[in-house]
Amino acid sequence: MTTTTPRSRARLIHHAEDDMTPAVHSRVPHRRPRRLVAVTGAILTIGLAACGDDTMSTASPAPTVASTTTTALARPTAVVDELITIDTGTMHVRCVGSGATTVLLIAGWGDAGDSWGAIEPAVAESARVCSYSRLGTGDSDAPSTAQTFATQASDLHALLDAAREPGPYVVLGHSFGGAEAVMFASRYPDEVVGLMLLDASPATWPAAVCAVPDDGTDAARTFRAGCAVMHDPTQDPERLDVFPAFDEVDAVRSLDDLPLTVMTAARRTAPGLSVDELARLDAIWSDGVERWADLSTNSRIVSIEDTGHYIQVDQTDLVVAELLELVR
Repeated sequence: MTTTTPRSRARLIHHAEDDMTPAVHSRVPHRRPRRLVAVTGAILTIGLAACGDDTMSTASPAPTVASTTTTALARPTAVVDELITIDTGTMHVRCVGSGATTVLLIAGWGDAGDSWGAIEPAVAESARVCSYSRLGTGDSDAPSTAQTFATQASDLHALLDAAREPGPYVVLGHSFGGAEAVMFASRYPDEVVGLMLLDASPATWPAAVCAVPDDGTDAARTFRAGCAVMHDPTQDPERLDVFPAFDEVDAVRSLDDLPLTVMTAARRTAPGLSVDELARLDAIWSDGVERWADLSTNSRIVSIEDTGHYIQVDQTDLVVAELLELVR
């Protein structure tokens, strides 16, 4: 049996119970037309994993769209798994598969890309798939300066050009990697044909983490430790200047009608936090999901149960199915 349940911010979500088939419903009239989907499945853990380890940002001038494009090339088919040097350092890149579109997999904060293991072979049957390790992760060089999502997006574009891996691209960003994916799509709109944000940390999340009260519990100490790193890039191997980085992405107001899927876990837990504090964080996350979806007039929200923050590991088939919808 199918039921329709009211959700926060006056949205309606369809619950498919047995066959795991996503069903689509229109957004309520006062919001932009958008499809929203819920897929059955259980619990997302928030904490520092949802920060990317997995702000209230002040608006800054909207980022300039980059004029450079990757070199026009024949579609590649060979396996690439190597270190490539660009102006800012040497980074590891891996590309497999073939097809008319290249899927870019962007991992979260502190993640070298190891979580894409099950996604890559499934998608490579239909498209070219590239993943990489940002500066400060995996086998890539340590960054020489503080980083933002804009600098990371620029480095990724330069890396793809050096690796001779042209677009068009469908970009998938997980956790903090979602913000980098948004910056990439904003800077290179002529090369990006689809965008998927996978449990992407909202622009307001760093401020939300830092507002967790220090009540002496282990949970509070974990949040406070994460806040300290977000305020001091020298404590982070990636040297991500978190608050300015999210200010930049918060200044991106529109991706026009770019096909956009925002996939998020349906429920969250943060063991040790009070019920009221968890409710506050949950409301901030849910609002952030809506704000990500508002970037495009051609967006949809997919809510997943039975998952943690790493949806690509817990619900691989669902992620692949949604991603291939953007590739087609």
